[in-house]
Amino acid sequence: MATSHESLTLQLQQQERLHHLLSSLLNRFLTTEIADFKKRVDQSLAELGHYFAVDRVYVFDYDFTNQVCHNTFEWCAEGITAEMDNLQDVPIDVLPEWVNTHVAGETMYIPRVADLPEGSAVRAILEPQAIQSLLAVPMMQGKSCQGFVGFDSVISERTYTEYEQQALQDFSNALLGAVERHRIEAGREEAQRVLAEREKELIDYQEGLVRTLLRLSALRNNETGNHIERVQDLSTLFATILYDHHHPDATPLFIEGIRLAAPLHDIGKISVPDAILLKANKLSDQEWVFMRDHVRVGGEVLKDLQMQFPQNYFIQMAYHIALYHHERWDGTGYNQGLKGEDIPLAARIVTIIDVYDALRTVRPYKPAYSHEDAILAMRDMEGAFDPTLFELFLLHQEEIAIMFDQTFKAH
Repeated sequence: MATSHESLTLQLQQQERLHHLLSSLLNRFLTTEIADFKKRVDQSLAELGHYFAVDRVYVFDYDFTNQVCHNTFEWCAEGITAEMDNLQDVPIDVLPEWVNTHVAGETMYIPRVADLPEGSAVRAILEPQAIQSLLAVPMMQGKSCQGFVGFDSVISERTYTEYEQQALQDFSNALLGAVERHRIEAGREEAQRVLAEREKELIDYQEGLVRTLLRLSALRNNETGNHIERVQDLSTLFATILYDHHHPDATPLFIEGIRLAAPLHDIGKISVPDAILLKANKLSDQEWVFMRDHVRVGGEVLKDLQMQFPQNYFIQMAYHIALYHHERWDGTGYNQGLKGEDIPLAARIVTIIDVYDALRTVRPYKPAYSHEDAILAMRDMEGAFDPTLFELFLLHQEEIAIMFDQTFKAH
């Protein structure tokens, strides 16, 4: 027979084991990823079930707004029937005594279900589940009860010491904090997922808009069409180079914007007759008026879209590129005569790329230049380009030439 000293030692050892178990479980919650949270809770309930030698451990949420409760997590010992699927949207008023006990911040402890009065509503719920003993510990957030953690004994009766009940009360409160943290983080993750989906939908819509506008623009000549793809690819590359050089305005959003907007730089050529657009000889003064007017027409087309979507970054950039990509750094370009940094950055980029591509390809009025000859010709265009951007263009001209060749072959 154990002495009182041995009994006390054993009791302290059991308390230490329980304390260590609960601390370990809670520490794991702190480091659990959102995707693994349910698995972690299920594992924790299983460890608690094995420690207390019970048959079922579960978590319920109280939804006082809708006056129902839900079984959200459950572990069952081997051979024990799971009840979670049957315990969803359970009306709270079915067990007023039970709920009132928890709302008061107290544990529902039933050492022996058979001792409950014959007409007890609690007994009527527990006996069909073959529950012999039960402990249901409220999960408290301050003075507010949010749910409970339950322990069912089916095979045999189970009693709990005051220390065990208090320790489980502390654990339940901490578990509630972990569950709430998971809900908040999961909600944030879901919001981010929805936002990412909407951003993708917007990009898809914008790219579809680009394709539609290009089809409507009647740019029928194949070489001109290929020019559009090359300007897109080279402008995107050059914007990325600016980003790598820490240009303050070259953000990831700017790069994506110019990728979508650059193909629309010549959208205004919808107004230019083929007889002028494809003319092999030098244009007359009147024909040049028609040709130069394409920037105004392109600006008007995109201005109408901008008025419909005034906050759309891509449409704003496309409008600037279409209207200003024939402006010159020295102010002698057309059609606004803007000068220096009054010309939007995206338009200054496309100006350089547009000229380079035009020099490198066959046009009705000229043969294709080599990369070296194109660079020499551009160097002679004094006052045409932003000198800082052009210097960077020259610094990375090998990358530009490689991208040109790749895009030329691809299209």
